[in-house]
Parts: sequence; structure tokens; C-alpha cells
Amino acid sequence: MKNKTKELFFAVSISMISLLLLVTSFTYPRESSDFPRFLCGLMVVFSLSILVKTLRLPAGTKEIDTGNIWGRLKVPAIVFSVTIAYIVGIMYIGYFVSSVIFFIGSMSVFGREKLMPKAIATAGFLIVVYALFVSFLGIRLPQGLLF
Repeated sequence: MKNKTKELFFAVSISMISLLLLVTSFTYPRESSDFPRFLCGLMVVFSLSILVKTLRLPAGTKEIDTGNIWGRLKVPAIVFSVTIAYIVGIMYIGYFVSSVIFFIGSMSVFGREKLMPKAIATAGFLIVVYALFVSFLGIRLPQGLLF
């Protein structure tokens, strides 16, 4: 099977699943269905954008050979390992401290050069999380040894 055929099959499949989930979300009670409808609607939009992008690919598109297996799995392995470390860190040093280390570390590894944009993005995200979950919803986030 050629690469475009595989991508087209994936795009059509994920679009159908998204539409099915969206239709199913309308069977939920009104008071608990807004968020699932919103998420399913986003899934439909994004899956349809993947479908349109796939349909626009040239006919002779071939899969790019990236070399050995480590070359293809290096970045996913790093992301997986760092995410596991982040989850473990949440349990021991708390959500906010782990998040600062994770976000700034991830941005450093994946391309951001300057500290100020990393700090602003991290602080902005954590302020939104604190305002939404801790202040507004009253949810306690995991606390560790530091905070």
C-alpha cells in the first residue's frame, strides 16, 4: 500500500470515528454534554483538516526512509522518557515545580534558545492552570516535598 493510500485510510477512519463520537455526544444529558460535544467538535475539525491535507498530496508521494530504527525512534523515546520523569516528579516534588522543570526543559531540548520566552510561556500556562483548577474549580493539585 502506498503512503498516500495509508494516510487517506487513516484520515477517513479518524474522521468517521470523530463524527460517530460527536453524534453519540448528543445522546448525553444536556447538563453533562457540553464538554464532550466541544471536544468531539474539535476532533471533527482537526480530522477533516487532516483529510483535506491528505487529499491535496501529490499522487506519487512516497514514504521517506529515515535510516535505522534508532533514527526513527530517538525523538519519541526522548519524549516518552521525559514525560515519565515528569509524572514521577509530580508525585515527589509537586505539580508546579515539576511543570516548570518539564516545560522549560522540553522547550530547551526542542528548540527555544532564550530563557525569557520559555519562562513567560511556562508562567502563563501555570497561572491559567492555577486560576482554572485551583481557584475556580477548587481542585487540589498534587503537592510534593517542595510545593
